This record gives sequence, structure tokens and C-alpha cells, in this order.
Amino acid sequence: MNIAFDIDGVVLNSIEVILERINEVKGKTLTTADLLTWELERLGLDTATLWEAVDYMYSQPRIDPYEAAIDVLGRIHDETGKPLLFITGRRHPQTALRQLEALDWGRKVPDMIVKGGRRHKLSEILENQVEFIIEDDVEYVEEYLDAGIGVGLMIRPWNKQSTISVTNRFHSWEDIAEWFLASGGNGKSRQS
Repeated sequence: MNIAFDIDGVVLNSIEVILERINEVKGKTLTTADLLTWELERLGLDTATLWEAVDYMYSQPRIDPYEAAIDVLGRIHDETGKPLLFITGRRHPQTALRQLEALDWGRKVPDMIVKGGRRHKLSEILENQVEFIIEDDVEYVEEYLDAGIGVGLMIRPWNKQSTISVTNRFHSWEDIAEWFLASGGNGKSRQS
């Protein structure tokens, strides 16, 4: 099966960098617990501050990954023998590749492909013949499902209240590892 991974909010804990920058610039004390959606504007922040914080995040040489993400991605890469495919909503996908390559993979950096450039990822998903995507942003999930793409939702504070039906819900990278091993990487499981 051809699996794709979102990056920010799934692999890299980018939101922490964004919130730290907003807090520094605006004198706030926002945490991920304050996020009920991915729409940061709902926190009363102006667009210029948000984009400056996002650009700051893009400029970082390295962003910490979520626990076990690198280990599980390395196992998936070894098991499939294919490059890891990442589809990001970042305007500048090359910044994500640079940050992924900077992580401590503990061995050779796996082959990686990073595509994207906009939040709505369906065209990249279809162009790359993705059968299953692991995502944290629920905005376009129904469209992906309607196109026959399996969706694994990585549960984060900004999407945990979502009642949208997805193929799988993952609370951690260990959940992804269990799913991958149990399904033989074919992603055959019922919607939840």
C-alpha cells in the first residue's frame, strides 16, 4: 500500500514552535491545550502575527519529532523498501524536507519525498497514488475519503473533538506501528 504522512502535527511538533513564537511576540501563554481547532485565528490572533510565527517555524533548522515517530517511520521505510512519502500543507515543502533530514534517524537517513504546498492535499494524494494518509487536519478529510483514500487521523488537541468518520484513529506513533504490523501495511480496517 502507498502510505503518505502529513508532517506538521503528525511527525514534527511544529505547533510548539509556532506557539512559543506567538507567546514571545505577543506576551501570551498559549499552549496546545488552548487549541480546539487548527484555526489559530480563533484564538484572537491577527494574521500577520500568525504568518510571522509560521515563517519562523519554517526557518528552524530542526523541530522535535513526536515520540516514537522516527523509530516507526524507519521501520516502515525498512519494511516497504520505498521512500517515505510526506505530503505537507506548507507553502515551502523544502523547509520540511530540511527539517526531516536534520532529525536523529539513528542510522542512515531514509529516502524521503516531500510534496505539498497547500492545505488541501487531494491533488498531491491522487498524483502520488496514495491509498492511505495519516493526517491531523480534519478540514478536507471527507473529500479524501470520498475519493477512496483511507485516512488515519492522528489525534491532537485541535482535532480530538472531531466526530468525523475516518478509517483509523491514532493516539500515538505506537498505534501506527501496531496498525502497520497488524495490517501488513495494507491498511485494511474499518472506519471509526
